[in-house]
Amino acid sequence: MLSQQDATLPLTQEALLHRIANRIRQSLELETILSTTAAEVRAYLGTDRVKIYQFRPDEHGVVVAESLQGDRLPSLLGLHFPADDIPRYARELFIRARQRSIVDLGSHEIGISPLNCPETGEAITTADIRYRPVDPCHREYLTAMGVKSSVVVPIVLEGEAAGSYNLPSLQSSKQLWGLLVSHHANPRVVTEAELQFIQAVVDQVAVAIAQSVLLEQVRAQARQEANMNQVTAQLQMSPTVNWQDALEAASDTLSAGGRLYLFGDSCSPKEIYTNGEQPALIDPAQNRSIEENLLWQQYLHSALEQPSDETGHKPWSVEWMRAVYELADPAHNFKPIASSWAVNDLYKEPLCRTLAPFFDGTSIRSALIIPLKHGAQIIGCLTFFRSEIQTETQWAGYHDPDTRQLMPRQSFEGWRQLKKGQAQHWTEEEIKYAQALGERFAATIKQYRLYQQVQALNTNLERQVEERTEALKQQSGQLQQSNTELERVVERQMTLSRIVAKIRESLDIDTIFQTATQELNTVLKAERVAVYRFNADWGGEFVSNYEAVAPEWQSNGQLGVNTVWNDTHLQDTQGGRYRTGANSVVHDIYQQGYAQCHLDLLEQFQVRAFMAIPIFAGQTLWGLLGVYQHSATRQWRTSEIKFVSHIAEQLGVALQHAELLAQTRHQADQLAQTLNDLKQTQVQLFHSEKMSSLGQLVAGIAHEVNNPINFIGGNLTHIHEYTHTLLKLLQAYQQQIPTPSPDLLQLLEDSDLAYIEEDFPKLCASMRMGTERIREIVQSLRNFSRVDEAEVKAVDLHEGLESTLLILQHRLKLVSGTPIEIEKHYETLPPVHCHAGQLNQVFMNLIGNAIDELETTEKDHPVSRVVTVSTRCAEAGWVEVSIKDNGRGIAEDIQAKLFDPFFTTKPMGKGTGLGLFISYQIIEKHGGQLICQSQPEQGTEFIIKLPC
Repeated sequence: MLSQQDATLPLTQEALLHRIANRIRQSLELETILSTTAAEVRAYLGTDRVKIYQFRPDEHGVVVAESLQGDRLPSLLGLHFPADDIPRYARELFIRARQRSIVDLGSHEIGISPLNCPETGEAITTADIRYRPVDPCHREYLTAMGVKSSVVVPIVLEGEAAGSYNLPSLQSSKQLWGLLVSHHANPRVVTEAELQFIQAVVDQVAVAIAQSVLLEQVRAQARQEANMNQVTAQLQMSPTVNWQDALEAASDTLSAGGRLYLFGDSCSPKEIYTNGEQPALIDPAQNRSIEENLLWQQYLHSALEQPSDETGHKPWSVEWMRAVYELADPAHNFKPIASSWAVNDLYKEPLCRTLAPFFDGTSIRSALIIPLKHGAQIIGCLTFFRSEIQTETQWAGYHDPDTRQLMPRQSFEGWRQLKKGQAQHWTEEEIKYAQALGERFAATIKQYRLYQQVQALNTNLERQVEERTEALKQQSGQLQQSNTELERVVERQMTLSRIVAKIRESLDIDTIFQTATQELNTVLKAERVAVYRFNADWGGEFVSNYEAVAPEWQSNGQLGVNTVWNDTHLQDTQGGRYRTGANSVVHDIYQQGYAQCHLDLLEQFQVRAFMAIPIFAGQTLWGLLGVYQHSATRQWRTSEIKFVSHIAEQLGVALQHAELLAQTRHQADQLAQTLNDLKQTQVQLFHSEKMSSLGQLVAGIAHEVNNPINFIGGNLTHIHEYTHTLLKLLQAYQQQIPTPSPDLLQLLEDSDLAYIEEDFPKLCASMRMGTERIREIVQSLRNFSRVDEAEVKAVDLHEGLESTLLILQHRLKLVSGTPIEIEKHYETLPPVHCHAGQLNQVFMNLIGNAIDELETTEKDHPVSRVVTVSTRCAEAGWVEVSIKDNGRGIAEDIQAKLFDPFFTTKPMGKGTGLGLFISYQIIEKHGGQLICQSQPEQGTEFIIKLPC
């Protein structure tokens, strides 16, 4: 069992652990952190040696930090230990179980204390230290080191925090970085508190190591960025690029030699730049470099995009060559990084067996080949070389791997192992960095080659100019003229580009023609540029806003603008020579052989020289583009004529585009109008059918009711006469028989004859009034339907208004709340020729809408609700009907949509949105106007204006 310390120890451990943590945080340098940790732990434990042992990628280890107590034990700092000293199964337990071991050779026992379960990797809640006899081999190993007591605690990092120290393990998320080991020359009992303290320190150290690894990664990345910026600065110093300096700068950042090979092309020869030791030429007679080896060439071009074959790889890639030549499994023996080939040892790489001989006699041992690609072209190759090195390792005692399992280490006396001709391997970070360098070089090479081509063109041009100057010393003026012409060509091309761009930006013909004439006037330094347009009979005129004139000639007026030029020859020939695309170029009008009448016309506008170029819109001759000189004659150059012809062609294209656009817009407008007409026709048919059915129904009801009412009205007169006769006869009987029998007397008393005599005439009068009222309603219905009248006739509008009000009378009286009043202001109106039934429909819609509005706004207008119907004679031959309510009014933005079909302000289910639309159509059909005037909270007025 482990002994227990006194109760004050945890406080001392806590303070010491806090001090160690503070000292670790004070430094970011791993060496300082580890040395501090070893010294603090040894001082606390009081042992002879505390060391920190770090594993290397090849699984051997090295002591990277150590603290000693005097000279009781020899120093192991910097000594390497073979991987077999700590078997793989032990390393796996260090990772999976984070197993600690305590060896006491005094009791010949070893204590095993795992933090995690070896099977599951889960943390163990209770410490379970199991003791067993120490292995004889282990005992002999420690004895040979002079150690009697030891404590070993693993330092485990999580995931990628281990950096480049990753070792193979079944626990891919954890990595064994190293061990913290305490040695003592005498037997010693290690307490549980001491073990916990060491574990706590190790946990702090693991965090510090992880931070240090991340810091080193950040520093390495910063160094790479600084190196990349340095090389980039070399590449961008000037267009010519000092490739030698750029290559040396790139090579220095990788601590390697370098080689830059640029492929030749039709304009430039191949170029080779070297830094450091280089391979031999593969063919000195033909000066063939190693990059021209077939294998090298095929590999370089495999970097281009191409499909994979049956091997699953791109032909001539490293993976493809390994698979085809069956040298090794690419998946296990080669890790490609982008489009580069890292050869760690030229003499051990089977694919390089044909290349290795060219490196004989050099110390080059490893190579990094980077194809330089730009787009779909290989433009060169960037190669870095590293020479072989001598490695010197100081081992802790001689180690014979052939006898490592037969006996333990006999001695730990240090010895130096010297290895010559060792290859320097390329790391993944170096390969990625070199690949980024290759991308910078490739981009710069492309610019460099373009610059070379430009320079070559310039050099060629300069040479030609020099030769021409030498050959034509007496004609320097012509050379200057040639240069001027070249500038003019460039300027004309730019002008043409601007005009084409303007055509693409806008299809506005005026803008395009104005731009073209102004640009022509500026570039050609002409005194006037004008556009002549043919008309249907092949006469024509100059378009005013298409003309561009030099400032000094603006006072001369425009060239016959708005004057029709009826050239009989052009009219007879429908365009004359221009119809076939021919130009008219005149250098001097007086040398052209024109008739005097023609010269008089040209002199009228002070034209001395001109050229006229036809403008075709497709195959049709549209007009002429004219360039004019007033002050003097002018010898028009061929290049100027071609330039103006190009402009005319572009104007023709613009005309075609504009025509197509106009046709498309016209068709679109026609389709939209047709669709709108169809919608209106559909609505009108629907309403006409509806109103026709309603009119027939109203007319039928009026007819059917009219017959019985006429019968009743006609018989009321006879009933009144018969009743009056019977009453007179009854009075005569009463006078003749003053004392009737008791039965008759009782019957007279029961019948209340006196009341009947008084009330029956009133009853007849009431029946007569009722029949008259029904007859008026029937007449109103017939007036409203107008089915018995002609299509168009002279109508009294007041009669239609009264009929409509009579039909809507029930809505005025039966409405809840304050009754709706009807105010009438009629003036004497002449008869109006119209469709009476349709106008009655308009009155019905407008008055009905006014009543709907007042019913809706009853709460807002509790005092009075009034519909005012007015008529008046307007200007001569026109009448107006006004229907106004004192409701809420209509907002201005809504008024614009009132007469749109299916638009309604009524609640859902209350209106169809067709009433005002149909009313508007009816009034418009009669040649009138339907106007809405309204202000919020001031009511709404609809005014119908009709011609008599």
